[in-house]
Amino acid sequence: MIILLLALQIGIDAELHQKDMNRVLTIGDPFEVVVTVNHPHDAEISMPYVDTLEPFMVIDQKNQRIEERGMIREVYRYTLVSFDTGELKVPPFKFIVRYDGRIDTLLSSGLDVKIATVLPEGMQDINDIKDAVRFPNFRPLVIGAIILLIAAIGYLIYHYLRRIRKSMVHARPLPPPWIEAILALERLPIDEWLARGNVKKYYYSLSEILKRYLERRFEFRAVEQTTTEIISNMRALRIPQRDEFNRFFTNADLVKYAKYVPPGSEVTSAIDEARDLVNKTKPDEPVQEKR
Repeated sequence: MIILLLALQIGIDAELHQKDMNRVLTIGDPFEVVVTVNHPHDAEISMPYVDTLEPFMVIDQKNQRIEERGMIREVYRYTLVSFDTGELKVPPFKFIVRYDGRIDTLLSSGLDVKIATVLPEGMQDINDIKDAVRFPNFRPLVIGAIILLIAAIGYLIYHYLRRIRKSMVHARPLPPPWIEAILALERLPIDEWLARGNVKKYYYSLSEILKRYLERRFEFRAVEQTTTEIISNMRALRIPQRDEFNRFFTNADLVKYAKYVPPGSEVTSAIDEARDLVNKTKPDEPVQEKR
């Protein structure tokens, strides 16, 4: 288990340490990254996000909230696997924080992970086939039965402990999706990216923020879908502004995958278009009657 504890200069504690990393990881082995944030009750903190996790992939995610001694502890558990070997680096996790009348970006450090090859030491290619083993040979059956028994016991223990944790921890209510999206857009380092020519990264971040907004706002799996699938779901759900979302995602796809570089005015106005799409599709605020 790898534990990352993050901090802001607002009285939130922070440290970074590793735990239970003695075992050797190979390609496809799951390992857990835990991001823990301690903050006051009146601090608003978004869900963690990253620009890209390659070559890692998230296969499971769990969130927890624990209140203790006037503070709130947010715990985000990510189960990752790697499909590459060598000295790799889990990228930093980012948060958007609103506290005491100001907005900041909270950034963790990266984490080094070593993924070993599955080939035996000194082996560069597949070895010659060994001589056939004469049957009956019950050793593989016995070993397989022992492995299945251990896996079954581990599975039962895992789900038992998981039920206990669920009974002790309350789920943290997330901020409204339109507020989370606007905060995420406000904290993008646009000037820095565009000065370095990172137009693809800029459009990638905008489209991911809008996908997450659509997923939380209209409750369909937009983050994992293509533009065609997203627009099809929006049409089925009768979501307004779907044509405008289609134009935005299509232009972003051209930049991300077709090496298209739009004109400068179109680039700088892209974030305004994203913000406008969020504002157009958020719920109408109730009108308060005057006394």
